[in-house]
Amino acid sequence: MRAIALALAVLASPAAAQSVITWKTVGWWDVNFYEEYGACAAIAEYDNNSFVFFGLDTSTNDLGLRIAVLNHNWDSIAVDEPYQLVVRFDRRAPWDITMYGTDVGGRRGLYNVFPATSGSAGNFVREFQRSNRMVWTYRGSELGDFSLRGTNLAMNEVMACTESYLDAVSSQSDPFGSKKADPFQ
Repeated sequence: MRAIALALAVLASPAAAQSVITWKTVGWWDVNFYEEYGACAAIAEYDNNSFVFFGLDTSTNDLGLRIAVLNHNWDSIAVDEPYQLVVRFDRRAPWDITMYGTDVGGRRGLYNVFPATSGSAGNFVREFQRSNRMVWTYRGSELGDFSLRGTNLAMNEVMACTESYLDAVSSQSDPFGSKKADPFQ
């Protein structure tokens, strides 16, 4: 599991050296900090050789929701090509989403970064956290039927991990920079 987590760290820019720091394991979800994204994500491995990756991304001015699904058998996926997928949580209305092909350490998959502050991203995350199952389909073919057991706790840890990182970054300041005329007062 850790090997694929490290491989996922290069999803955004494979040539760049990445740093991944383990935050904690929640059920079968590994929650890690990804330096490339300036945020944390949860990753789980499934019996069908698939990996599901959900996390945040602070690497741009807008907070992003990063989603990826990888599978060792998806060799025909074209890197950077768009794919129109359908995601259904339990018996709720399906989501039509665009994902892009990627190759992570020889494992093909799909990913995208969505604006995390949009209402639709919030609804997507709520359904992800509250549902028992998630089914991904492409052109009517099922890509995976994934158990979402423990996702609520995992996503809470993703948010706690990211908040911890952002708090640490914002608290770093110049100890000699003071608004007072005499900083020793």
